[in-house]
Amino acid sequence: MTFLSPSVLWLLGAISIPIAIHLLSLLRLNKVEFSTIQFIKELKTSSIRKVQIRKLTLLMIRILIITCLVMMMTQPVTQGFMPGWISAEQDSRLIMVIDNSASMSVQDGERSFLDRSKSIAMTLVSQFNKKTNIAILQTCPPKIVFSGMQNDPELRNSVRSIEPTASYDDLWATINGILLDDNIIEPIKECVIFSDMMHAPDSSFINNIDDINEWKFYFIEPDPVKNNVGVLNATPANRVKTLGQLVKLDTRVKNSGTQDKPNIPLELVFNEQRVGQVVSEFEPKKEKEFLFQAYPSEAGILEGRIKLPRDSYQFDDSWYLSMPIMDEIRCSIIGSDPKDITMVEMILRSIDPENKFLKVDTRVQPSLSRLFLENIDVVVIHNPSSISNESIKDLDHFLKEGGGVIWFQGDQDKAQYDPELFSTIGFPEIDTLVSSGQGVFTTNISSESSDILQDIKVRDMSKELPEVFKYVKTRSSSNHTIHLDLNNHDPLLLEFSKGSGTFFYFASLLDLRWNDLPIRGMVVPLLYRLIILTGTDEVNTSPVLIDEAKWISIEESKLRNKWEVISPSGQTEMIVPEYDREGIEIDNTNELGIYQVYSNGEKFTAFPTRLHYKEYIQERIQQRDIESIIRGDNTRWLKVEDDFAKIFSETRQGKSLWKFFLIAAIIFLLAETIIGKPEDSLIKKDSQ
Repeated sequence: MTFLSPSVLWLLGAISIPIAIHLLSLLRLNKVEFSTIQFIKELKTSSIRKVQIRKLTLLMIRILIITCLVMMMTQPVTQGFMPGWISAEQDSRLIMVIDNSASMSVQDGERSFLDRSKSIAMTLVSQFNKKTNIAILQTCPPKIVFSGMQNDPELRNSVRSIEPTASYDDLWATINGILLDDNIIEPIKECVIFSDMMHAPDSSFINNIDDINEWKFYFIEPDPVKNNVGVLNATPANRVKTLGQLVKLDTRVKNSGTQDKPNIPLELVFNEQRVGQVVSEFEPKKEKEFLFQAYPSEAGILEGRIKLPRDSYQFDDSWYLSMPIMDEIRCSIIGSDPKDITMVEMILRSIDPENKFLKVDTRVQPSLSRLFLENIDVVVIHNPSSISNESIKDLDHFLKEGGGVIWFQGDQDKAQYDPELFSTIGFPEIDTLVSSGQGVFTTNISSESSDILQDIKVRDMSKELPEVFKYVKTRSSSNHTIHLDLNNHDPLLLEFSKGSGTFFYFASLLDLRWNDLPIRGMVVPLLYRLIILTGTDEVNTSPVLIDEAKWISIEESKLRNKWEVISPSGQTEMIVPEYDREGIEIDNTNELGIYQVYSNGEKFTAFPTRLHYKEYIQERIQQRDIESIIRGDNTRWLKVEDDFAKIFSETRQGKSLWKFFLIAAIIFLLAETIIGKPEDSLIKKDSQ
């Protein structure tokens, strides 16, 4: 406790007055007239003791009355966050940081966390001196919305202008940036932070702030989220997506609230049509996993979402999807000799005997001087004898535009290939031809999670893996994904990307003299999957985080088309292609949902946006997490309550106690009046 007027305490000397009066009364001699001993005996010992107790009680009460009145005049307050002399200071700096990221849009009754924070911020401004220099910041995007004095009429309008977003914010980077301002020279420095506080700063937060201990921090956090069930993830379990192929989605859902949620429907929607549903119960803070399966109804760009009923937090109620569904794939087989491509052609034509889905043509080119890949989705290159610089340029352009390549390496050495194949394309380094002699090399699946081998319908995959007699020793790099390797750990099948395209490389030929893959039961479904994976342009439909730029690859012939992007809310934006990069870049992705891209009025592709993982409702950080970085005596944590302005004032400047002393003084005066009456009557009786 401290005093705003401590000089008044000298009046406590007045308590000596009742003490002196009491002592003087003890010196006064009472004249007693004797008549008979009988009357003296009537004076009871108990009555004398009662009179003495009453006199002492009255003395204490009168001392307390004087003490309470003096204490009231000193204006006592509880010890506040700021020193008692703050009211005398003229120069002070206040920074208010308002988190307007996605998670602050959680509804708390009729209003969101953000709305309540803005309302409280405008109320708290009146708690500060009119000469206080105030800066108000939003976090998404980081921006100072107001800078000026407390009495500036624009302050409230600036706070109201802070809009909710679906974006992720780096709260601590925003705070760090403003605290590093060299122009903050005021002796009093206070920072009020409105945030749901789900992520703690790292130790670098205060590394460059020399005066961090001069700042006082107030952390204003809302109540825990009660009503929220959200979709954390929905990942395709299979990469192959055609009209005849089930789309499988591994889905994770979590109840991030504090309430049990029974009978919650979870829906799968394709092109605005519900194709799957499950009803389940979700316990607080628990996750559940689901597998959705559905057939796409038509070819083209499939738009879908996993959907939950709307609750307190709308941004995690849906998970958006966009994926291409192929209806036709154009495939070209290129080999140096007709015999080299016979086996490949036979296998590919067995995939689609009626030639409805897979359009296959063959080319015999002894040397790859040029590759003409217009109107081709996938090219299978089997045992190329040589490849020129011009063909490499054709291949590079083909891959950048989303084409797919399946390459079967023969016995040609590295010297027969132009060096650009390795430096430009990212082709793996090839070494020598390896022969098993009389034995064989067995094959292993490099990773059990290899998605190209998923859903291949064979009885026993381990018995369907090929045995290899000859192969080309290949050195892989970190850019290569190995799907199959040999028992000596040399790669057999690897994958890498170039631009928007996909490249699959076999270190052996599809030839019975090299391996027995052509007679294995897995060969047809394996090549089918590779054709689908390389022939499907999933790059343009891949998701991006909100506010993250999206790159769309465009064929050279379409660059001069009129390109438009329609946001999930229906806003249309014209986009100018970048001719040197052959594509368009979409920077304005601040909405959650599916963006649609149109070329000359026809739908070209679509892609979804994702909520940043840090904006999903999580366990909030503890005070100790902050106090391990910022000194605990420099921080205060406050909950949003109805009478928050009063609570904040008492926390900052202390709670006034003069009313309590006034009430106590009144109570003691009443007690003195009541207790004093018997004493007065007794005195009158004694005088008689």
